Amino acid sequence: MAGTESVAIIRFVTGLKPNEGEKMSTQCHTDAMELLRGYLYQVVERSGSDLYVKSDANVRARVDGVINVLTEELFPATCMDDVARELIGKRYEEFVETGEFDTVYMLDNHNRFRINLYKHLDGIALVCRLIPHVIRNFETLNLPPEMNKLVNLNRGLVLVTGTTGSGKSTTLAAVIEKINQNHRRHVVTIEDPVEYTHTDKLSIIEQRGIGQHTLTFANALRAAMRESPDIIVVGEMRDVETAEAVLQAVNTGHLVFSTLHTLDARETIDRLIAIFPEMEQNRVRMNLASNLQAVVSQRLIKGKRGGLLPAVEIMFKSPRTEHLIRSMRDNELPDAMEAERHIFGSVTFNTALFELCLADKITEAEAYNYATSASDLKLMFTKSPEYNDKLMREGIVEIDEVNLKDEGDSKAY
Repeated sequence: MAGTESVAIIRFVTGLKPNEGEKMSTQCHTDAMELLRGYLYQVVERSGSDLYVKSDANVRARVDGVINVLTEELFPATCMDDVARELIGKRYEEFVETGEFDTVYMLDNHNRFRINLYKHLDGIALVCRLIPHVIRNFETLNLPPEMNKLVNLNRGLVLVTGTTGSGKSTTLAAVIEKINQNHRRHVVTIEDPVEYTHTDKLSIIEQRGIGQHTLTFANALRAAMRESPDIIVVGEMRDVETAEAVLQAVNTGHLVFSTLHTLDARETIDRLIAIFPEMEQNRVRMNLASNLQAVVSQRLIKGKRGGLLPAVEIMFKSPRTEHLIRSMRDNELPDAMEAERHIFGSVTFNTALFELCLADKITEAEAYNYATSASDLKLMFTKSPEYNDKLMREGIVEIDEVNLKDEGDSKAY
């Protein structure tokens, strides 16, 4: 570690924070990276997930899903430019031209941040996402036991979906690490940027970062076909070229994991097909019907005792889901998943929320807030002897009345 970095770490470990002491002026009269590092350490100390920094604005952090102001001081625009130059290095001109840049920053030997820099109306902003240095297992992440089925797949496509910040990368890393611990596979990951890092155990794992080890997802996927992989992990399917390369890899018998920013299985299938030109969509639909092994969708929900817990919907392939996808009857998939719970292991969002309530991990109000269908969830509560017994033990005679919204108005995370 360089000497200036050592001084910075000592300074912040001993308690000096950017919001203590003199006010920042509009001139960046101090080490810009030293300022940023101080705030990054605050995110680590508070067990936060994200740091938000923008020109001439308060610095904020997300802790347990809530954004909080870290300091009333403003982060000078001149310091933002210095930070951008330091983080980007020789590729700064690329940032100037494109207006955005992704990178990973090593705060110290244990803490890494995924950073996105971008231009906006008032200057430059950046968002720093803390990447935990330990890959947590299914149990500590509160993932359902049905997730273990993914570890034993040999071929096909698995999609992990959810909104930004819903824990897609964390869940996918846990799956790959469990494969690493239990199976002899060759795994190639293609990420932008590389987040969680894996060490070879039973499996061989190579991780490639866009811009650092390869130019594009599509290029890396084409190259991966000559690298004798058993499993390919694609960080995100952002365009038709990448999506087409993923489907080709699946068609040749590989197991491919990827992510999409979609809410549930039904939306995931529709969104992926819609990426392609209309004349190609029927071919893609037939491909998905045959090769889509699972869709894992998750939403993070405030736990009853603090923290965030995942509610996870899992759709596993079955003859019925294959037929529904092939027949363009995607709207019937939730009913099929509910009916096949005990045969194929599929779990709907409403079932996941119900079971979290039954385990006393989330409140009933939170469950309704995130339900796909609040009225259907209400029916599950009403018909459940186990849940009514739980209410009786807690001294509640009947389920509280809630204001059920129309299904189209139900909040989806």
